[in-house]
Amino acid sequence: MFVACIILCITFSAHASEAAVILHKNIQQHQLTRSEVRDIFSARKQYWPDGTKITVYVLESNSDAHRDFCRQVLKMFPYQLERLWNQIIYSGQGERPQTLATQTEVLEAVASTPGAVGYAYQGTWSQDVREVTVP
Repeated sequence: MFVACIILCITFSAHASEAAVILHKNIQQHQLTRSEVRDIFSARKQYWPDGTKITVYVLESNSDAHRDFCRQVLKMFPYQLERLWNQIIYSGQGERPQTLATQTEVLEAVASTPGAVGYAYQGTWSQDVREVTVP
């Protein structure tokens, strides 16, 4: 019984801390490949297939949530993502994602900005945003 409780707690903790890609509710994408997510968050992909401009929201680079997102979803370190942003910005090919201080701010920004994408811990968002599957 005790072992089962520990396993359940570990499973719940791991699941609750997984970062998920969230989209504005009007975006038609239901699934993105890991490569597409990397391209979006590194500013290499700037438009959705319907032509809507992608607005990316992220948390501060030194936050635990940002580090978790980079490792779990993008499969890279935050400094690698920062380098990609710098390349895009300094070459004049794009803009840096908008950095917000809290997950609540990210959720509100994604919900209120058509074409927006961000990330949040699973199960923390409202019906104004939705999770997209990243296999």
